[in-house]
Amino acid sequence: ILLVRLRSLVSVTGSRALEPRYEWSAWVNWALDAGVPQETVDDVREGRAPQSLTAEDILVSDFCMQLISGNHRVSDATFQAALDRFGPQGLVELVVTVGYFALIALPLNSFEIEMAPEQLRIRKPFAPLPVGGPPWRDDGSSGRALPPISDKSGAPRIPLLAGHDDVAPEHQHFVDRVVLTRGWLSAAFQVLLHSPDVAARIANIGDFVLYRSALPPAVRSLACLIAARELDCNYAWDAAVRRARAAGVESRLIAALERGEPIAPIAGEHGVIFDFCRQLLRGNHHVAEATYEATLRKLGIAATVQLAVTVGYVVMMSLVANAFDIAPVGEDSKPAL
Repeated sequence: ILLVRLRSLVSVTGSRALEPRYEWSAWVNWALDAGVPQETVDDVREGRAPQSLTAEDILVSDFCMQLISGNHRVSDATFQAALDRFGPQGLVELVVTVGYFALIALPLNSFEIEMAPEQLRIRKPFAPLPVGGPPWRDDGSSGRALPPISDKSGAPRIPLLAGHDDVAPEHQHFVDRVVLTRGWLSAAFQVLLHSPDVAARIANIGDFVLYRSALPPAVRSLACLIAARELDCNYAWDAAVRRARAAGVESRLIAALERGEPIAPIAGEHGVIFDFCRQLLRGNHHVAEATYEATLRKLGIAATVQLAVTVGYVVMMSLVANAFDIAPVGEDSKPAL
C-alpha cells in the first residue's frame, strides 16, 4: 500500500547504501518518474544529505537510515511517527522493501552484475552509481563495538497476529500458506501477516533458502550467523546459533562472532565462506575477485548464488525483527526465520 514514490525513494537510498550498480540502473528512472526530484537522486548518488524532500520523504529516509546503519534499530520517536503515518501494514511493507533490496542486491554484487547495453538503451540516460573503495579486507584490527546478544527483548511494537482469528476471513489462506512452509507461525511471521500476501511470499523464499538449498548445513548456518551478528539481531542469532553448533561450526568461531572479536584465520571451506559473507556485508558490499573465485571452487555457481541469497534473506528478516523489536523464539526445534 506504500506509494510508488516512497518505494522508489527507498530503492535509491538502498542503492547508495549497498552499492549495487544493477539495482541503481533499474530504479533510478522509476524514482524520477514517480516524482522523486532529480536533485534528491543526485544527492543520494553522491552521498550527500538529500535535499528537496517532503515531510513524508524525510520520515521514510530517517526510518530507513536508522534501520540500515548504526545498531540497526529505529528510535521510538521515528517508529511511532512512521506507524502513525502508514499504519501496521504500510510499516511492515516499508521494512520489507528495505530488506528485499538487500536480498536482491547482495547476489547481484557478488557476481558483479550490471545492466547489459540493450537494457540501458531502453532507459532514459542517467548518471551511473559509483562504487566506493575496495571490498572489505580483514586487516587483523580489533573487532567493531557490538551490543550484546541477549535473550531479553521488550514487547513487540505492533500486535502479533497469531492465527486465523487475527486476520480477515479473505486473508486466512495466507496464514495456511505460511504454516505449510514451516509448521507454525513464528513471531516474525506474526508481524509480517499485517501484510498477508507479503508474509506468504517471504515464507516461500525462506523455506527454500533455509531448508531446501544445496548448501551444506554448516555453510548455511555459518552464513546465517554472520549475517545475524552483522545486523546485531538477537532474533536471527538465536534462530541460527543452535543449528550452527549442531552442524559442526567451531565453538571458538561462534564465540568470537558473538563478542565481536577479531576472527583468527579459518582454514578450509569455512574460511572461504566467512570471507565471502563478510565482504558482502561490509566495505563496499562487493566480493574481491580472489574470494569470489575461491568460493566458486568450493561451492560451484548454483550454491554460491544460494549463499549470497541466504545472506540477503537473513539481512531482510533481521531488519524485520529489529524494526519491530521481536523477541527470540528460544525453541530450536521450530524454525524462526
